[in-house]
Amino acid sequence: MEDKLTVLKNYETMVEAMFDQELLRENGIETSLNNEDMVELMPIFSEINQGLCLVVFEKDLPKAIQTLEDYKNTLDK
Repeated sequence: MEDKLTVLKNYETMVEAMFDQELLRENGIETSLNNEDMVELMPIFSEINQGLCLVVFEKDLPKAIQTLEDYKNTLDK
């Protein structure tokens, strides 16, 4: 069985994407950023395409979503 990659979230800035990526990695979730070079070289690219995408394995998607939501909830308190 092949693990498929899926887009978890799109970002406008590299800083936001890298923060979430590190948070997920600390929680045992492998991630990758797509389009990072293109978005940094040509920021307008993010408006005409998917932009900067954080991708995870499909099997990790529920855990990744929950991890980001849990972190956001701790900030909201």
